[in-house]
Order: sequence, then C-alpha cells, then structure tokens
Amino acid sequence: MKRIVFCGGGTAGHVMPNLALIERLRGEYDCVYIGGDGMEKTLCEQRHVPFYRIDTVKLRRDAILKNLAIPVKLIKCIGDAKKVLREIAPDLIFSKGGFAALPVVLAAKKTPVIAHESDLTPGIVTKVSKRRKANILTAFEDTAGALGGTYVGAALDPRLYRREKTALGFADSKPVLLVMGGSLGAATINDAVASALPRLLRLFNVVHVTGKNKNSIPPALGYKPIEFCSDMPGLYAAADIAVTRGGAGSLAELIALNIPAVCIPLERASRGDQIQNAEYYNRRGAIEVLREGALNDKNLIDATINLYNSRSRYSAAMAKLRVDGTDKICSIIRDSVL
Repeated sequence: MKRIVFCGGGTAGHVMPNLALIERLRGEYDCVYIGGDGMEKTLCEQRHVPFYRIDTVKLRRDAILKNLAIPVKLIKCIGDAKKVLREIAPDLIFSKGGFAALPVVLAAKKTPVIAHESDLTPGIVTKVSKRRKANILTAFEDTAGALGGTYVGAALDPRLYRREKTALGFADSKPVLLVMGGSLGAATINDAVASALPRLLRLFNVVHVTGKNKNSIPPALGYKPIEFCSDMPGLYAAADIAVTRGGAGSLAELIALNIPAVCIPLERASRGDQIQNAEYYNRRGAIEVLREGALNDKNLIDATINLYNSRSRYSAAMAKLRVDGTDKICSIIRDSVL
C-alpha cells in the first residue's frame, strides 16, 4: 500500500483539513502524520492516525527578537524530519502549511510534495514549497494564478453535511448564535461577547467556543461556553448565524453550510491573511466584517442583529460560491501516487 505523509499544525486550520483528507483516503493508502506538540498530536491520537513527533519552531510576529534563534533551531527540526522520513519512506508528502509543516517540506528531497494554501495570499511554507517545485493547490481562485498553482477549493470534512445537531440544552427556541474565535480562542472577541451578552441573550441562545482556559464569562440562562469542540459539525447544524475569526477554513465551512456570519479577522500578530480572506468574501456579499480594532459590545450587537435580519441575503450570496474542493484534492493525490 502506498504511504502518504500529512504535515501541518499549530492551529485547527492547518490540522482539520488534513484529517478530513485522511478520513477519505485512509482505506486506500497508508496515511501517517508528522507534526509537533500542538493540537495535531492530540487530534491524531483521538482518530487513531499514526503520528510521528518532530521538533518545530514558530515565527513570532509579535516578538521579533525571539526570532533571531530560528535558523539554528530550524536546523535541528529539519534533522528530526529527515530521520522520520527515512524511517517511514513515504510515496507522497501533503503539506497543509503552518510552522509544523516547514521542517518536513525542507527535509523532503526526492519525495514529491503537494502543498495546499488555504489563504488568499501564500504563507511561508507555501512559498518554500513553491521554490522546491511542489505541486501547489489553492483554496482561492485568485491565488492559483499568482502562484502558478491549481485552484481546487478547501478541504472540508464530509461530516459537516450530516446536519445532526449537538444537544445544547437550551430552555427555549430562540435562534442560536455560534461564536468562535478560532481553535486557540480570541480574547478580543471573548471580551466583547462578555459585555454584549445580556442584550444578545434577549434575542439569541448563544453557544461560545472560548478557547482552552479562556472560559471566564459567568454562567447565564441561554449561554453555553465550550473551551474546545471536537464536534463542530454538530454545532454548525445547531447554529442559525455565527460570529467568527477570518481563518480560511472556518469561513469555507460556514459558506459551504450556508450559515451567515459576522467575521472579526485577527489583526495583531498576523501577516494580514485573515483580513484578506474576510474582505474577499465580503466583496462577494457572503459575510459581514467587523474590524478588530473597532470592536466593542455595541457594534457587535448591531452587526449580529443586522446579520440575522438580513440572513436570506447573505445565504443567497453564499449559495453562489463553490468552496468545497475535497473531491478534487483527493483526485490529485490519487493521481500523484499512481
């Protein structure tokens, strides 16, 4: 059986697409994962995906001086990756990006690499992959031309479409507002929700994915905080509208499922990719955007109410977009390991 290495990690946006592809391909190929100590390790263990740990190093956009040691640390990380690749001898490497994928891409020599870029503009790993002659796939059509790659769409978990609702235990039938600040949480969004919550609860039941150890809002009737959810399909099925970050994966999931959303893209400690993703979909009428620097409880409430009242317009715009590229990605993988 041919063996495929999947790599990428640090956030769910890099890990969950890989796991979605593994779920589709693991009966046809020996699928293994290489990553660091991030959530990729835990999620792979939960899903019984063979996992090989390597050292990784992360670029810190909010602490430039800490990046001075990266070149030295990266040499060790690449050495770790080379050792693992020699041991498992894969037929193909599939990179989803993120700092956990970089050592694997740099360590790959004769093994072909496919790199999938989720964002509108390429990250560091995609740029490195392109220089190393990888086959570049993109989630945005505009990105493919700039990279000389192939537009395919996003890799989405097929379970998203099952529409089996998570039992949230709300006492009434008010519409459900899903708030999620990304897999690591978002203090800015959490603070705004805390201030806005009394008024939001007059109109909505609120389920809030807070991030690990960031659940600090007092309990309230109609409010359900969750630190991290392993059943996002169930939460999506229960949601009428959403407030989200601008991660490409989350936006693609919401659009594929036709859930109107207010997007608050990450601005600080970021290369600006979430802002670009959000503005792309906003120009197409699919989402509403609130800038993080201007976020407060009042404009969060106003944007959420406007979103709900105009949900049919946003849903119509979402329905015109093709974002799910899972089948096409799997087809390209199969063709690459013939």
